[in-house]
Amino acid sequence: MNPTRRVQLIKRRAVAKASLKILQNFLEPVDHKFNDIKFRLDKLPSILNKYESAQDELECLDEAD
Repeated sequence: MNPTRRVQLIKRRAVAKASLKILQNFLEPVDHKFNDIKFRLDKLPSILNKYESAQDELECLDEAD
């Protein structure tokens, strides 16, 4: 595996994980308005897709090595 590509994918995966953590931290206090929560939750599929894309590519590259 190209070491540079591996580092890029790990960073992409880390960004997705950080986005999830930010969302979790936002949702823990229960004094938010419904619209604020809905707006944040609508981002979940996009975050998950980014994480899975990076993870899938990392796994494929690891198998190729």
